[in-house]
Amino acid sequence: MVRNDAFADALTRSRTICRLMQTPLPSPVKRFAAVAALVVLAGCQPGPNARPVPSVAQIGSNLKCATGDTGFEDIQAGWGFCYPGTWRYQEKAQSSQSPAPAELDLTFNITDVGSSDSGLFAFMIISTYNRDSSSSLAAWEQANLPSVPDGQTISWANAAEAAKLADGRRIALTQHHVVILALHSGQITGCTTSTGATTPCHLDLEAQMGSRLDTWVFTY
Repeated sequence: MVRNDAFADALTRSRTICRLMQTPLPSPVKRFAAVAALVVLAGCQPGPNARPVPSVAQIGSNLKCATGDTGFEDIQAGWGFCYPGTWRYQEKAQSSQSPAPAELDLTFNITDVGSSDSGLFAFMIISTYNRDSSSSLAAWEQANLPSVPDGQTISWANAAEAAKLADGRRIALTQHHVVILALHSGQITGCTTSTGATTPCHLDLEAQMGSRLDTWVFTY
């Protein structure tokens, strides 16, 4: 996923939210509408307070990425992270206002083009929710999830609280948001083991992104 090979889908709308996406540019980061746009825009018509989609992609200045990694930061969504520089991705966005809490889902379809993992693919979904008045992560889960899943407390960068849920998702409580990271690896056939056997193989997002949790920065 290098900067000149990432694309965002064009226009995404809901009944109560206008999410204006510009024509894709040959660069990856910051192509989303503001999470602030999760506030209802009456009639879905741009008004004087509507925030435009950033037109210039930037590597987040808050991110400290290792050599060979690339930074992705969406200041308006309130988070950023580092990822392997051999990844290419396509990005899709979907937002909703109802039922509460307001939600923004960003899906990244990833393909690795590095020499060792060329052609391996996976996707991850980063969901950002309004924290609203929840005083803790447990309180937000009780108020907004159908059932509270088992979880193990983890450290996730500068999040106020974080946990890894039993299904593998990670959830973080920030100053104003709750962020959920879901990792999904795809499989392809044709990989050869050391014994010469052919076997399915996949892009191991758990290893790649799980080891980069400390590169995240939550800014909102």
